[in-house]
Amino acid sequence: MKKISLLLTICFVIGYILPTLAQSNFETSLHKTRNGKSTWYNAENGGFETITNVPISEVGCVECHGATDANGDPYPANYVPSCVDCHATGSFTVEQSQCLSCHSREASIINKGIPDVHRSASMVCIDCHGEEELHGDDGVAYSSMFDPDAIQTDCQQAGCHVTIASNTEHNTHGADIHCTSCHASTNLTCLSCHFESQVVMKKRAFGQFTNFLILVNRDKDGKVHPASFQSLTYDGNTWIGMGPSVAHSITLTGARTCSDCHANFGGNIPAITDYNNGGGMKFATWNPADSTMSTLTGIVPLPVDYKYSFKMDFLKYNGDPNDPVTPPSKNWSVVKETADGFVLRYCTPLTTAQMDALGMDTTLVSVEKQINVVPEGFRLEQNYPNPFNPSTTIRYSIPQRSDVELIVYDALGHEIKTLISGDHDTGVYEVDFDATGLSSGVYFYQIKSASFTETRKLLLMK
Repeated sequence: MKKISLLLTICFVIGYILPTLAQSNFETSLHKTRNGKSTWYNAENGGFETITNVPISEVGCVECHGATDANGDPYPANYVPSCVDCHATGSFTVEQSQCLSCHSREASIINKGIPDVHRSASMVCIDCHGEEELHGDDGVAYSSMFDPDAIQTDCQQAGCHVTIASNTEHNTHGADIHCTSCHASTNLTCLSCHFESQVVMKKRAFGQFTNFLILVNRDKDGKVHPASFQSLTYDGNTWIGMGPSVAHSITLTGARTCSDCHANFGGNIPAITDYNNGGGMKFATWNPADSTMSTLTGIVPLPVDYKYSFKMDFLKYNGDPNDPVTPPSKNWSVVKETADGFVLRYCTPLTTAQMDALGMDTTLVSVEKQINVVPEGFRLEQNYPNPFNPSTTIRYSIPQRSDVELIVYDALGHEIKTLISGDHDTGVYEVDFDATGLSSGVYFYQIKSASFTETRKLLLMK
């Protein structure tokens, strides 16, 4: 009897207690909250809702899911994210198909036959993205997976590419350019999502496009990093949301060389040629003769005056929004080539110095668009560099005249230093924080206005 009782206890621990502990912070994880979608969409963040006035709760974005859960059962009408999205009942394993049923962009990369060295080595998502990311083990309800610490996985994480080979390219750019800017063969975007269709729960875009890599400065580490974007139309209005992004298309050999990025090193880069011709860079051009779209290929350096210079033919679907999404239709036409709204999150465009280094004609940059672009919303960016010693730079954006404070705190919440305090005009600002005299460790900096508060973490290492 004692053996039976012990066996039952073990089964209880394995079958109930351990799974409960493993997902103890699941309620705050991004897999549960889906905060990333509202962060990008909602009006208070300058998202697409500013143009549509349709709340995200009415378009099914947050509630999206695959055809069936991990048990193979159809989802109910009133869907709530839960463990069974990824795990079959009673199982600790996650099938790759469950990851790809939600992460459709990565599924598209695979379906297009684009190779990746990690997949070639039979690696799957959870080989790199561990429980601390999937279950939200730190208990923080992040706004997006791009928030600092939301995703720890990176090329040089512990146990992976800790040591980088010494060669001319790495030694020249290793401190300034992220590995994927050279080793990702492509990114992917869906062009011209038709929001009238999304409102009636039809996910319709003109098509998916690859063979490009937009380059930005990533907030997380200040390095040049690949980016991708969403482009949408609704009722004649157009919008772009862009941020750092890595499609899993990593190549070990055949990485980019100088001429793939530098027009002044003999490179033939369509985006740079386009920009230097004086008309900005047009990412996508509609071909009415055969109802196809041509896009820029190769690297696309995002210029400092991107709101003016980054253009594309935005398309609208001319049929009934309730039409079946498949087979692909050619019933599309051009709305305009400029964006009514352009949101850049978790990254910044290349600087004029970086543009010049690539062979871009910076005399074409409009000073007024470069300096006086009105931010879409309040924003506190990650400090750079981070970790730092002894000083670091913090950038923040103010969309309207406001009284603003920016204060640094220690890990116990004690105020260390007020960096700024007072009235600010609309604009983008930078301030330096000198930590001379402070001990190594984690600190926090917080920006406050009457309508906005955001806190980020910085790390002083001496």
